[in-house]
Amino acid sequence: MLQCLTIGGFHVAHPFWRGPSWPRLDRSCLQRQGSELFLFNRAQSSVKATGATSLGSDRRNALLATGGPHRYLSQKPGGVAADRFAVCYDGFVTYDDDTLLVAIETVLDRARRAADGVIVTASIIAQENYSPVIAALNELAHRREAGEAIGPISFIACENTLSAPALFMDAAVQPMLTTESQVHVTPVHALVDRMCVGLEEVETGDGPAVLVVAEDFGSVKLQLNPGSEGLVALCEGTTVEFSRHVDTEKQIKSWLLNGTHWVIALQAFEASHGDQALKLNEFLLSHPSRLEFARMAMREMQEGVALLLRGDPQFQGFVDEVDVDAYLTQAADAILRRFCSNEDPITRILARFRAPTPDSVDTIVNFSKRFADRVDGPMQAYEARRGALPPAASRGVVSLMRLVANGIFINAAAA
Repeated sequence: MLQCLTIGGFHVAHPFWRGPSWPRLDRSCLQRQGSELFLFNRAQSSVKATGATSLGSDRRNALLATGGPHRYLSQKPGGVAADRFAVCYDGFVTYDDDTLLVAIETVLDRARRAADGVIVTASIIAQENYSPVIAALNELAHRREAGEAIGPISFIACENTLSAPALFMDAAVQPMLTTESQVHVTPVHALVDRMCVGLEEVETGDGPAVLVVAEDFGSVKLQLNPGSEGLVALCEGTTVEFSRHVDTEKQIKSWLLNGTHWVIALQAFEASHGDQALKLNEFLLSHPSRLEFARMAMREMQEGVALLLRGDPQFQGFVDEVDVDAYLTQAADAILRRFCSNEDPITRILARFRAPTPDSVDTIVNFSKRFADRVDGPMQAYEARRGALPPAASRGVVSLMRLVANGIFINAAAA
């Protein structure tokens, strides 16, 4: 769990910015020049980290808290030391339930640009783990209400399965929000594309450091509405994007990127007889027929998504303002390039495709439901238009059936 409090600009925890390697220090491409960045982590965390990490929370905290200049390294998956670059930040603070408010006070005492605005971001999946974030927002709002030099406060949940506005509206969260937070904090809906995929410890000429393994296609897009318009100036000069249709674009991502990814990955996993060491890009590029299958599956999913967008009134605003075909074609081309260039292990793509255990008996059901959420709509729309299921995309469904029937899972490949 990692929270960021940014003074006078925007930052998310795991950026990607190409530049010279250590010791050159660069600000993130998602952080405005001249802004201040403070990172927060629990002193002791029981939350299971996402992604692949060989770095324990205690050691990570110790490295990030090392005396200045504060910095961590980043490189893309499969990269080498020469490709690394450094990202600097202004402070790292650990907290527990008794010291969070002290930590906030420490940051504000050190901050020089709080009057420009404060953005709090959190990379936390489970709603029940947001209580310290809410407490921090309550404290910031209280100080702003009391007249301290704190500018507009924005809150962004950097998770596609949970938005900040939805969190603020949740019946379990609302009692935790003070009236001051409801007045002074703007929750902003965000669409994030995978940024951090792992944390490691590496040796440098200046000693050990945290290495963030981050995708070079990572991105952040924020909902543009009257409440978030002030963020445009704070994000000037960054790669943060704005859209009036984040909900729609998030749904498109689920269908076109996530759905097609699983269709192709399931077929590849079956074709490789459950090879745990398989990398999808290597599989696709190993034979022209495999790459052609991926292209066909993407075209079919793209056609189904276009039909859904044009046929459902909830997407009408997007259809009226955006060239749907051009948008989807550009997105599909970029996604296929990503599938072919990124060294994505099958164990990460299909990490949820796990055999049932006595402690977790619903893994197949849960995976199948999630898969259906991502592919069923576009496939049904395609079938309704053409009178037949999409031939390539439906192979992913057949592969799922065969893998389950043969007991081949990410955590239990067949002998």
